Amino acid sequence: MKHISDKLNNRIRILALTVLAICLCCVFAACTKAQAESSDETDAVTTDVQNSAETVSEDAAENYSRWLSDHYSAKVLTREKWLNDLMSTLKLTDGFPTDTNEIFAKAYENGLTASDAAEPYDALTRRYAAETLFRALKYQPRDGQADDLTDADTAMKTLVYYGWFLPNADGCVTPDAPVTDGEYARLIEETERYERLHGKKVLSFGDSIMFGMGNHDSGISDMTAEKYGMIALDYSVSGATFGVSAGRSHIPTQIKSAARIGVHPDIILLDGGTNDMVFVTRGNIAIGYDPKGVNERTFAGGFEYSAYLLDRYWKGVPVIYVRAHDMDASNNVMEQNYGELGLSIAEKWKLECVDIFTDTGFCTEDAVIRDDYTAYKAKLGHSDGIHPTALGYAKFYLPLVADKIDALLK
Repeated sequence: MKHISDKLNNRIRILALTVLAICLCCVFAACTKAQAESSDETDAVTTDVQNSAETVSEDAAENYSRWLSDHYSAKVLTREKWLNDLMSTLKLTDGFPTDTNEIFAKAYENGLTASDAAEPYDALTRRYAAETLFRALKYQPRDGQADDLTDADTAMKTLVYYGWFLPNADGCVTPDAPVTDGEYARLIEETERYERLHGKKVLSFGDSIMFGMGNHDSGISDMTAEKYGMIALDYSVSGATFGVSAGRSHIPTQIKSAARIGVHPDIILLDGGTNDMVFVTRGNIAIGYDPKGVNERTFAGGFEYSAYLLDRYWKGVPVIYVRAHDMDASNNVMEQNYGELGLSIAEKWKLECVDIFTDTGFCTEDAVIRDDYTAYKAKLGHSDGIHPTALGYAKFYLPLVADKIDALLK
């Protein structure tokens, strides 16, 4: 009996141990699962923190990059950088000076500044750029039109006259304003153009628009040559026509006069047609290129004969025909017809063209544009709408003419 009881007790003991083992296994499994879930949550949190850190790092890098860019941009537009670039472009220095004192000493030595005192981190203003350019390019003083300039602003007025700086809608150039990135790039480009065109000869023929009747007899070729250090040989005459008209300068005759003297130009400018609309019939383009086949008493015939003479006397020299602006005083239909015919003749004779009428906003039917950019006529009580002032040339004519000249002479 005792044996049976012991056996029973052993079985109970084994069963209890088995149940305990099973319970322990369940507890271990639950703990393991909980730990795994906890580990996953920790990993997720860690990943989120890492991602957040990377985002912060990227933002910081972007902010730092932006700061560097802003800092560099601000540093570029200083007197030191400007003088260095200006002297390098005009080949006034050997190599590229890096020492601040040397840059200012060279600028003073070359007459660009009134003192060799270094002011490297002073902001580059329009006034400072104008003063250094005025000295560097050895300009003669000119009276440029801008409402906020005083008599003491000789350099700035002269730079406005040649279109380096142009007045805004209020008529002001704000000379003490910092030079912007866009202005800086344009100033350097124009200085490079000056260096390329300096010393080149420009020969010109035409009427009062070429001659400069509204700007003290300084017109398209004169102003272009003065701005870029070129030599102007201007044979144009106010009132001239392509076609023969009694008492008026005949453009083919202007060409013959220059040929007799034996000038040797690098580029030729030609304009005309404004007076032809009033005094000469339109005519038609001739068949072929024989000068005997043209009627010189017409606009078309006189233009073709001029093209023939230019090719005969200066073969291979580029010729640019400049079509004048849209004028208030002209008959619109006639102005369109004569202008388009002129472009067609230029195309036939392989002349280059600058079309102020089509490619600019210089239309003096607008009274504001008329009065801002053409010469005042007392008899009318307002500007005449025909003859550009210096500002009219600088804003509308010079940019297109200079672009074309530069492209042809590169």
